[in-house]
Amino acid sequence: MKPKLLSWWIIQTGFILFCTLVLVTGVKARVVTDGLVSYYTLDKDDIAGDTVKDIISGKDGTVVGEPKSIEGHLGDALDFAGKPDCVELPSIFKIGENPASYEAWFLKTADSRISWQYILTNKTNFFDHFFRLGFNQDTGQLRYYTEQANNVRKAWITDEDYADGKWHHVVATREEDQAKVYVDGVLVKEDEAMSGDIGGGETNWYIAQDGNTDGYLIGAVDEVRIYEKVLTLEEIKQNFEAQGLSVEPIGKLSLTWGRIKAAQSYR
Repeated sequence: MKPKLLSWWIIQTGFILFCTLVLVTGVKARVVTDGLVSYYTLDKDDIAGDTVKDIISGKDGTVVGEPKSIEGHLGDALDFAGKPDCVELPSIFKIGENPASYEAWFLKTADSRISWQYILTNKTNFFDHFFRLGFNQDTGQLRYYTEQANNVRKAWITDEDYADGKWHHVVATREEDQAKVYVDGVLVKEDEAMSGDIGGGETNWYIAQDGNTDGYLIGAVDEVRIYEKVLTLEEIKQNFEAQGLSVEPIGKLSLTWGRIKAAQSYR
């Protein structure tokens, strides 16, 4: 190869590698899709009338009451004012004894600490096997528990109160007899769970009530995601930073892959 052509090849290759580095490091995190069963963005564009779109599997929900659309953590969110505001979901998947993760962004204010309230549940009545994720009585402490028939349960609450008027990210997981709760990408609670069947395939699920026409949420919810696996800490941190399913470049990078690929090559 002639010296001039070699120099040009080196410059062009270095330029492409530089642009590749900029593109890779300048891309917003995207939501983990491995094991993702249902995803409710709660954006205005994903709500038509009373139908709340599941953008992953088409298991759309139904708005009950009149929750308001507000600015959320990412795009829009639904703000629930207590009974009867909620979203009724179909049966998402049969959890049984299998691993699962439940995820959402939430916002509660100090004056909303009234009774028990719930973010997500697969419960319909006290004779079911189920899980519940919500708030402890009269506090902003997160409450998560798994239960089997006849009121046999394992329940826990977080030490910190999150009714502070700020958006928080929560992930609750269960695998065998271990349950974990993460808030804002940090493990805040780990305890024993019911290791047996916790249902999920026989009854409807709910956002913003306990599944038994009670425990209605006073607060906002955004980005509800349900996984048929236990998310790792790395995946939870990725979702905490995620900007949705799509990958978008940060800033206004003028050079695109199209331009790189179209760059003239010299032989």
